[in-house]
Amino acid sequence: MFPYPPFTIANALSKENLEPEENTDCNVLDNSSQKAQVESKNALNHIPGAPTISLTLSSVYAFLQNELATPLLDELYPNLWLVARKSGRSIDALHAQKAKGREIVVTENAGLHLCWKDDRVYVKPIPECLLNYQVWTKYLGAVQRSTDTSPPMARLFDQSAALGFLRSYAFLIRHPSDFKLALEASLIPTACSWTQWSKFIANFHIVPDESVAQRYHYGQLRLSRLNWAVRLFRPQSASNIWFYHLPIWSISAYVEQSLAPLVFCFGSLSLVLSSMQVMLAIPTDSLGWPTKDSAVQSEMKAFWVFSIIMLFFSGLTWVLLFVGPAAAFLWQFSWGYKHRNTWVRGEKIVA
Repeated sequence: MFPYPPFTIANALSKENLEPEENTDCNVLDNSSQKAQVESKNALNHIPGAPTISLTLSSVYAFLQNELATPLLDELYPNLWLVARKSGRSIDALHAQKAKGREIVVTENAGLHLCWKDDRVYVKPIPECLLNYQVWTKYLGAVQRSTDTSPPMARLFDQSAALGFLRSYAFLIRHPSDFKLALEASLIPTACSWTQWSKFIANFHIVPDESVAQRYHYGQLRLSRLNWAVRLFRPQSASNIWFYHLPIWSISAYVEQSLAPLVFCFGSLSLVLSSMQVMLAIPTDSLGWPTKDSAVQSEMKAFWVFSIIMLFFSGLTWVLLFVGPAAAFLWQFSWGYKHRNTWVRGEKIVA
């Protein structure tokens, strides 16, 4: 069983003390933990890294919900196996992302965290409050009701989202080179050394899939496939019925992207029609073996054979364009359906 919080107070990267709040919305942890709150003249009266967020439970949970919740992916979760591999550890380190030619794009949208397309991968920086030990013990710990007769407690922020989010960083930053890239991209909000980071993140590697939010049962997600998931399943949380994330904001970009396929289709059809025209223009009775006085007849036969070859290769190209992706999709569909209710841990499939 992994320790909770997954790091010690000595290894916390955010050392600020939090000022005790007298007016809270509900009780968190037990009485001994509340009495142990640090009283210091330098204690913060707001969440670390968010000066406008007070320490009341409702404010903190609303802030964490806004920072880390992924409602659209949660709604798509029952069908994500169709478009992604169910493995929370299927995450390329930052140096591997660079090796694959992907630019690290910073996003504050948790729903875009670890989503990638072509030459870019979106990564959400770590909110500074998640690096603070007291935030974990006071706001992300076990929750209890104040009294048996009190009304049901309001739904609080699910700590599994925070666990899953930081676990993803355990796989993103595995080497000093990854750590350097993270600092350059401002993914880590506080100045720390590689040694300090390694001690902080160490136990997040062993957080099991059962303890993280559903979104983090999956690792990297391909945006083009998420777009198709939105089009097929029409989740209510989606702001657009065609795209998971609107990739282009100008009509000219759509025209540029459509130009190459349109030119290919036009050229292919023109080639097919020209070949058919040549075949129809040559009489079939002129295709016999040429005699010594029939040089024109040899040329007619060569043109006819060349037209046949062009038609064959054009047809083969169109078949490969459809059969290849269809075969890959069917293989992924069968694999995903078989393992839709399992987790992938390394090389072992766990039901």
